Amino acid sequence: MSDRALHIDEDRCQGHAMCFVLAPGLFEVDDEGRGTVSGTVIGHDDEARAQVAIARCPERAISLRPV
Repeated sequence: MSDRALHIDEDRCQGHAMCFVLAPGLFEVDDEGRGTVSGTVIGHDDEARAQVAIARCPERAISLRPV
């Protein structure tokens, strides 16, 4: 499997912070309440948590992309 990284589409993110609640450590929240990505490459152990955050994002603003 090739390396993949989380990406948040800043135009779609509305600041619900579900990503941070569901996968702390993978996401942080900025001063405006919008999600940010904590790191770059997602490890195998973090894949399931990342997929939950992707699926539960109300705005569908999160994706995994090849690095």
